[in-house]
Amino acid sequence: MGLELRLLSGCDPGQHTSGPAATFEEARAAFELAWARLLPTRTDADFEAWRNQRDWTERKNAMWASGEKLPSQIPSSKMRCPCGVEFDSHVLADDLVHVPHSHAIFRTKISSLRLSRSLVAKRRF
Repeated sequence: MGLELRLLSGCDPGQHTSGPAATFEEARAAFELAWARLLPTRTDADFEAWRNQRDWTERKNAMWASGEKLPSQIPSSKMRCPCGVEFDSHVLADDLVHVPHSHAIFRTKISSLRLSRSLVAKRRF
């Protein structure tokens, strides 16, 4: 039975290293060689990103284990208006203030889409 070394997490495609080893000493020597090649290609930002992902995964799994939901899994009536203000869409007074803003953005997008379609239609590929 052999041991297998894998350096996967945070590596770019083509940087993954794996291989069998008959003994722990052989595996350790192969690891040292692979690590010596990989380490110069990593930046402090790479290690920070890895730690952030590890910590987030730990928090997420702890929430799920305790029966909690992630913030993104909890329904909310809060919205952000194109003007930048966050408001509760279930409060009519707030809704009435911000509806014109979102409709103005919608009209602009529709006008832009119609213009694009008319330009494409005129080209007649």
